[in-house]
Amino acid sequence: MSIRLPINTADRIARRHGIVTIHELVDAGVGRHLVRRLVTDGVLIAVHRGVYRVRTSPDTFEARCAAACGADADVFITGVAAAHLWRFRHVRPQETPIVATPHATTPIAHGVILRRTNVLDAVDVVERDDGIRVASPPRTWFDCARDAPDDRFESITEWVLDHHATVPTLWHTARRMTARGRPGLARVHRVMSKRGDWQRPAGSALERRVLQALERRGVGPLVRQFELRLPNGTSIHPDGAVPPIKWAVEVDHVTWHGGRFDAQRDKGRDRNARRIGWQVDRVTDQECASDFDSAIDELVELFHLRRAELRAA
Repeated sequence: MSIRLPINTADRIARRHGIVTIHELVDAGVGRHLVRRLVTDGVLIAVHRGVYRVRTSPDTFEARCAAACGADADVFITGVAAAHLWRFRHVRPQETPIVATPHATTPIAHGVILRRTNVLDAVDVVERDDGIRVASPPRTWFDCARDAPDDRFESITEWVLDHHATVPTLWHTARRMTARGRPGLARVHRVMSKRGDWQRPAGSALERRVLQALERRGVGPLVRQFELRLPNGTSIHPDGAVPPIKWAVEVDHVTWHGGRFDAQRDKGRDRNARRIGWQVDRVTDQECASDFDSAIDELVELFHLRRAELRAA
């Protein structure tokens, strides 16, 4: 048995990973009696009360998140589940949606991991086009502290700073969420306090200085944050890149924690970049502080060697 839906309704269901609510079906002219028949015949699969997944749509993590948000207008996806939706690095795959809801609500009770919150501002929730309400990257980062050990949370913090937020933004989020006994708060303070006060502004100023110095020396044209899709399925965004010769430069901030997590991550990224023919050369903030001109000289020389190498090939 099948049904013919208005195009706008069918498109909305497709965008929402095959999830549809009883109210949407009724609004589209599908009576409740027919909905019951479609469930009996297996055309619709009940996920939550009044929320269904179309049988032909796979039971994905995103579909389960969309179903949870369709079942309860007060919840949003958070923690490592939200990190999975934002594609944070250093988080394990998540099968069950983790949802947060204000204390005064009566939320859905099955198919999710439920957490309550007494701090919820407008900036904390983002509504996606597929109907999933998800914690903003800074709120997701904070809520990850509840489940991630210190070393993994340090790596998550680095990734968020690279892609989504500044250090002041994360400190502001931590201050907003401060409450005695809040899960993960102590871990947030331990990890963030490893940065000295002088490090708390975002580190982009040094990157701009390095790229501008290279451009003045004829390196380029440099593309900022050029996206490279690696063979392992991840994307990286080097600080500066010259795509015609597949050369990139990265400014590493080793003073964050001595470089042990950066080194592990960056070696793997560089190996994968080489697999697609890219050369990534790095300079550290310590090198720049010690002798900025010499660091730039080395990068300029590496750029010219790379260009000559490709011309000779």
